Formats: sequence, C-alpha cells, structure tokens
Amino acid sequence: MKRVWTLMLSLVLLSGCGSSGALMAIEQGGEWFLNDENENFIYYQYKPATDFHPNSSHAMREMGALWSIYNLADFLKDERYDALAQKGLTYFKSFLVEDATNGFTYVNATPDKIKLGYSAFMILNLLESDDPEKDELMRELADGILYLQQDDGGFDTFFYSDRDTGLDYYPGEALLALSALYEYTEEQRYLDAVKAALPYYEAYFDETSNTAFVPWQTQAYSKYFLLTGDTEASDFVFKMNDYMTAHFSEDGGTCSPDTESAGIVTAVYVEGMTRAYTVAKTVGDEERAECYARFIQAGSKTVMGLQFPMEDLNLDDYSEAAIVTATGGFCGSKTDVTMQVDRNQHATMALMRAYELGLIE
Repeated sequence: MKRVWTLMLSLVLLSGCGSSGALMAIEQGGEWFLNDENENFIYYQYKPATDFHPNSSHAMREMGALWSIYNLADFLKDERYDALAQKGLTYFKSFLVEDATNGFTYVNATPDKIKLGYSAFMILNLLESDDPEKDELMRELADGILYLQQDDGGFDTFFYSDRDTGLDYYPGEALLALSALYEYTEEQRYLDAVKAALPYYEAYFDETSNTAFVPWQTQAYSKYFLLTGDTEASDFVFKMNDYMTAHFSEDGGTCSPDTESAGIVTAVYVEGMTRAYTVAKTVGDEERAECYARFIQAGSKTVMGLQFPMEDLNLDDYSEAAIVTATGGFCGSKTDVTMQVDRNQHATMALMRAYELGLIE
C-alpha cells in the first residue's frame, strides 16, 4: 500500500498541484491522452488490469478524441496537446481521397464503411488547426457532406453504400460541422443545408425519441440558433433536452436528474446539455436553464466519479506502470475499468464546458 500512495502523490504533484476538483479532472484526463500516444497517434483502448493496449482501433472515435485534444490545447494552454493534435491530424489526412467524378473529398479510414461522421470530424479538427491546406480541404469535405443530403433534408450516413446505421449520431455531427464551417466562412450554402435538415430531424425525433440522438443534434442546432436566432431551432433544442432531463428523473418528474445508471455515457449527455443551457440563458428561460444546470452538475459528478483511480478501487491490484498509464482515464462504469479514447473525449469536453459556464468547480 505504501508504494501505491507514494506513486499517487507524485502523480498528483505532476498533474497540477494548484488545481482541484473539475480542473484537476480535466488536467488528468488530458494527461491520459498524452500517456496513450502510439506510433500513429493514440491507442483506442487500454486495460489497466493487465497493463495492455489491445490491437484494435476505431477511426471515428479516434477522430473525435483528436477534436477534444485540440480543445484541451486551447483550454490548458499546453503545447504538448498541440503537438499530439498535429500528429493526429497528419495521420488522418493520409486517409483523404478525392472523388473527382462527384467533386468532393472523403475520409477513407475504413474502405468498407466510409462514414458521414468521418467528414464531419475532419472538418471540426481542421477548423481547430493551423494547417495551410485547411480551407481547401474543408470545402471539399463539406461538398461530400452536402452530396449525402437528400431532397427531404435528411442525410445518408455512408458514402457509396445503402447502409443506414449511425442515424442517431452521424447527421448531428455533420450538421455541427456545417454550422461551424459557416461560422468560419460565412458561406450561405452550409447554413441552408442545416436549415433544410431541421424539419426532417424534428420529425425523426418525434417518431424515435431516444437519448443517443439528443447530444449531437443539440450541439448542431444550438450553434445554428446562436448564428441565426431561428426559434424553430431553439424549440427543437428544448424539446430534446426536456426529454433528456425527464428521462433521467424519477417517474413523473421532469428535473430531478440521477445519471449514475448511465455510467460514462453521461459525459455525452452533459456535453450536449451544456449547449442547451447556453440557449436557455440566451433566450432568458431561467426555469429551463436552472433545470439544465442541475443535470449538468449531477452528470459532471457522475463523470468525475468514474475517473481512475475511482473511489474504493484497490490499487494494489494494479502494477505501478498500469497506475501511471491509467491515471486520468475515465472508466465505463464502477465495474468496467476499461478505458477508451471516446470516453476521455466526451468526459473532458463535458467538464471543460461545464467549468467554463461556472457550473462546476
């Protein structure tokens, strides 16, 4: 036990002796990314019980993690994250392919499943970068996203395929990327595409309400609302997030959130809810803002409670090397100590946003 506490004390001192609470959780979550670096960019998974990185990958989640690393670099003002982000961007740029026939570029990270979400995250990452080719590449990637939009406003979720999975995720990511790209370029066609999609995804949510759909669509249409003032978008954001707060409240309640049962997926929900909170504050809806704040605060507590080393975890079960590598990583649940890049992505993004809003300390 003595070796464990000596090691943990040194880790705390190294990760920011002047920090506490949420800020320390963010800093340590970032350190986990730095410890997770590999030859290409980062490992997808880590199993601390055996101090082992499985030989597996998940391009979508690794691209999402890259986005959070860019955000950590800005939040923490730490050049180590800039260096890791540049490495990741270089790696994913190697998968860019031009479709000269149809006039766009896509990300060929998994040739049998070329996902709409890849193009979205590539744009979001390029927006954060200083890449000299970014403007041209983002335009070509956006052309690909627009190529997948149908006449009814909805998006196909894969290039060159009839697959229809990812409906709860990829369109929201794409709409966020288009909104962010409009903010950068002021090119109207991007905003027009987001507007055209709104009735389609409102109807989709009315028919298939579920928690997975809410966070990315919330991020997309919160940004769209802040850019345009379109109250149809703010109403949609409120509809989705009222559903979320009610879903995690006791039967019959609407704003008594208990997120522990959701495990680390709570981070995804908090990440979206921070955007809904901003919309509520913008329109002066203090009742909703207070409700969303309670969800964010409860959810952030859940998320921070899943950061290694978790309370009541017997550290003597782990090697010193594993403790160093695992510290700051966010576990799946109290019983699932496996770590993944997407878990750290959503946890750090959610906590950074909640901290910036002054809702957690």
